[in-house]
Amino acid sequence: MVSRNKKGSAVIDVVVAAAMVIFVILPVFSTVAEKYVLMEKARVIRDAVDMTNISSYNALKTGSLGQVSIKFERTEAMDIFEKLLCVNLGLDEGLYPEAGSIAEGRVVVSSLEICTDAFPVVCPGGATIVRPSVHSCIKVPVKPSLYRELILGMLGKDYIDIEVHVDSEIPVNN
Repeated sequence: MVSRNKKGSAVIDVVVAAAMVIFVILPVFSTVAEKYVLMEKARVIRDAVDMTNISSYNALKTGSLGQVSIKFERTEAMDIFEKLLCVNLGLDEGLYPEAGSIAEGRVVVSSLEICTDAFPVVCPGGATIVRPSVHSCIKVPVKPSLYRELILGMLGKDYIDIEVHVDSEIPVNN
Protein backbone atom coordinates (compact mmCIF):
# COMPACT_ATOMS: atom_id res chain seq x y z
CA MET A 1 0.00 0.00 0.00
CA VAL A 2 1.26 3.44 -0.94
CA SER A 3 1.09 6.17 1.69
CA ARG A 4 -0.04 9.58 0.44
CA ASN A 5 1.10 12.87 1.88
CA LYS A 6 -1.92 14.63 3.47
CA LYS A 7 -0.19 17.95 4.24
CA GLY A 8 -1.43 19.66 1.06
CA SER A 9 -5.13 18.95 1.67
CA ALA A 10 -5.44 21.48 4.53
CA VAL A 11 -3.98 24.27 2.38
CA ILE A 12 -6.27 23.40 -0.51
CA ASP A 13 -9.27 23.35 1.85
CA VAL A 14 -8.43 26.84 3.11
CA VAL A 15 -7.91 28.19 -0.43
CA VAL A 16 -11.18 26.67 -1.67
CA ALA A 17 -13.09 28.01 1.36
CA ALA A 18 -11.62 31.49 0.88
CA ALA A 19 -12.47 31.41 -2.84
CA MET A 20 -16.06 30.38 -2.02
CA VAL A 21 -16.41 33.27 0.41
CA ILE A 22 -14.88 35.85 -1.94
CA PHE A 23 -16.42 34.75 -5.24
CA VAL A 24 -19.78 33.31 -4.16
CA ILE A 25 -21.02 34.35 -0.73
CA LEU A 26 -19.95 38.03 -0.74
CA PRO A 27 -21.35 38.81 -4.22
CA VAL A 28 -24.66 37.12 -3.41
CA PHE A 29 -24.91 39.00 -0.10
CA SER A 30 -24.01 42.27 -1.83
CA THR A 31 -26.67 41.76 -4.50
CA VAL A 32 -29.37 41.06 -1.92
CA ALA A 33 -28.29 44.05 0.20
CA GLU A 34 -28.23 46.37 -2.84
CA LYS A 35 -31.71 45.27 -3.88
CA TYR A 36 -32.99 45.92 -0.36
CA VAL A 37 -31.40 49.39 -0.28
CA LEU A 38 -33.00 50.32 -3.63
CA MET A 39 -36.38 48.99 -2.47
CA GLU A 40 -36.10 51.07 0.71
CA LYS A 41 -35.25 54.18 -1.32
CA ALA A 42 -38.30 53.51 -3.52
CA ARG A 43 -40.48 53.19 -0.41
CA VAL A 44 -39.23 56.51 0.97
CA ILE A 45 -39.87 58.18 -2.39
CA ARG A 46 -43.35 56.61 -2.64
CA ASP A 47 -44.25 57.90 0.84
CA ALA A 48 -43.03 61.41 -0.06
CA VAL A 49 -45.05 61.38 -3.30
CA ASP A 50 -48.15 60.14 -1.47
CA MET A 51 -47.89 63.02 1.00
CA THR A 52 -47.38 65.39 -1.93
CA ASN A 53 -50.49 64.00 -3.64
CA ILE A 54 -52.52 64.53 -0.49
CA SER A 55 -51.20 68.08 -0.19
CA SER A 56 -52.21 68.89 -3.76
CA TYR A 57 -55.83 68.75 -2.52
CA ASN A 58 -55.30 72.45 -1.78
CA ALA A 59 -55.98 73.10 -5.48
CA LEU A 60 -59.51 71.73 -5.15
CA LYS A 61 -62.39 74.16 -4.96
CA THR A 62 -63.74 73.61 -1.44
CA GLY A 63 -67.30 74.47 -2.35
CA SER A 64 -67.53 71.40 -4.60
CA LEU A 65 -66.17 68.78 -2.19
CA GLY A 66 -69.61 67.70 -0.93
CA GLN A 67 -70.95 67.32 -4.46
CA VAL A 68 -70.52 64.66 -7.09
CA SER A 69 -68.47 66.95 -9.35
CA ILE A 70 -65.19 68.20 -7.88
CA LYS A 71 -63.50 71.20 -9.49
CA PHE A 72 -59.82 72.15 -9.43
CA GLU A 73 -57.34 74.39 -11.16
CA ARG A 74 -54.86 72.24 -13.12
CA THR A 75 -52.00 74.74 -13.15
CA GLU A 76 -52.50 75.50 -9.47
CA ALA A 77 -52.47 71.76 -8.70
CA MET A 78 -49.21 71.29 -10.62
CA ASP A 79 -47.61 74.29 -8.90
CA ILE A 80 -48.60 73.02 -5.45
CA PHE A 81 -47.48 69.49 -6.33
CA GLU A 82 -44.03 70.60 -7.53
CA LYS A 83 -43.45 72.93 -4.56
CA LEU A 84 -44.34 70.24 -2.05
CA LEU A 85 -42.40 67.58 -3.94
CA CYS A 86 -39.34 69.82 -3.64
CA VAL A 87 -39.86 70.10 0.11
CA ASN A 88 -40.57 66.38 0.62
CA LEU A 89 -37.63 65.11 -1.46
CA GLY A 90 -35.12 67.89 -0.70
CA LEU A 91 -35.07 69.41 -4.18
CA ASP A 92 -34.50 72.96 -5.42
CA GLU A 93 -37.04 74.83 -7.55
CA GLY A 94 -35.74 73.20 -10.76
CA LEU A 95 -36.32 69.70 -9.26
CA TYR A 96 -32.56 69.14 -8.84
CA PRO A 97 -31.37 67.56 -5.58
CA GLU A 98 -30.00 69.61 -2.71
CA ALA A 99 -27.61 68.31 -0.06
CA GLY A 100 -29.11 65.37 1.80
CA SER A 101 -31.67 64.52 -0.89
CA ILE A 102 -32.41 60.91 -1.76
CA ALA A 103 -32.37 61.88 -5.44
CA GLU A 104 -29.04 61.97 -7.29
CA GLY A 105 -30.20 63.89 -10.37
CA ARG A 106 -33.12 65.91 -11.75
CA VAL A 107 -36.52 64.49 -10.79
CA VAL A 108 -39.05 64.29 -13.64
CA VAL A 109 -42.81 64.50 -13.08
CA SER A 110 -44.14 62.17 -15.77
CA SER A 111 -47.82 62.70 -15.03
CA LEU A 112 -50.17 64.36 -12.57
CA GLU A 113 -53.89 63.77 -12.93
CA ILE A 114 -56.79 64.51 -10.63
CA CYS A 115 -59.57 62.04 -11.36
CA THR A 116 -62.92 63.40 -10.17
CA ASP A 117 -65.65 61.75 -12.25
CA ALA A 118 -66.61 59.14 -14.87
CA PHE A 119 -65.68 56.19 -12.64
CA PRO A 120 -64.27 53.64 -13.00
CA VAL A 121 -61.35 55.14 -14.90
CA VAL A 122 -57.93 53.72 -15.72
CA CYS A 123 -55.10 56.04 -14.71
CA PRO A 124 -52.05 56.52 -16.97
CA GLY A 125 -50.17 54.07 -14.72
CA GLY A 126 -52.67 51.30 -15.53
CA ALA A 127 -54.51 51.11 -12.19
CA THR A 128 -58.30 51.24 -12.04
CA ILE A 129 -59.61 54.17 -10.03
CA VAL A 130 -63.13 54.01 -8.59
CA ARG A 131 -63.10 57.06 -6.27
CA PRO A 132 -61.87 60.64 -6.64
CA SER A 133 -58.07 60.43 -6.59
CA VAL A 134 -54.84 62.20 -7.37
CA HIS A 135 -52.59 60.17 -9.69
CA SER A 136 -48.90 60.98 -10.03
CA CYS A 137 -45.93 59.30 -11.62
CA ILE A 138 -42.36 60.55 -11.15
CA LYS A 139 -38.87 59.36 -12.06
CA VAL A 140 -36.15 59.77 -9.45
CA PRO A 141 -32.54 59.03 -10.42
CA VAL A 142 -30.51 57.30 -7.68
CA LYS A 143 -27.11 55.67 -7.52
CA PRO A 144 -26.46 52.24 -6.03
CA SER A 145 -24.78 52.12 -2.63
CA LEU A 146 -22.51 49.10 -3.09
CA TYR A 147 -20.23 48.54 -6.09
CA ARG A 148 -21.57 51.77 -7.63
CA GLU A 149 -19.14 52.02 -10.55
CA LEU A 150 -19.40 48.32 -11.40
CA ILE A 151 -23.20 48.26 -11.48
CA LEU A 152 -23.59 51.51 -13.40
CA GLY A 153 -20.82 50.47 -15.82
CA MET A 154 -22.60 47.19 -16.55
CA LEU A 155 -25.87 49.07 -17.15
CA GLY A 156 -24.17 51.80 -19.19
CA LYS A 157 -25.92 54.52 -17.17
CA ASP A 158 -25.03 57.30 -14.78
CA TYR A 159 -28.07 56.62 -12.55
CA ILE A 160 -30.75 54.06 -11.91
CA ASP A 161 -34.18 55.60 -12.46
CA ILE A 162 -36.76 54.64 -9.86
CA GLU A 163 -40.21 55.24 -11.33
CA VAL A 164 -42.86 55.73 -8.68
CA HIS A 165 -46.59 55.58 -9.44
CA VAL A 166 -48.94 56.65 -6.64
CA ASP A 167 -52.72 57.03 -6.60
CA SER A 168 -54.04 58.79 -3.49
CA GLU A 169 -57.78 58.91 -2.81
CA ILE A 170 -59.42 62.26 -2.15
CA PRO A 171 -61.39 62.06 1.09
CA VAL A 172 -64.86 63.20 -0.02
CA ASN A 173 -68.29 62.24 1.20
CA ASN A 174 -70.15 60.82 -1.83
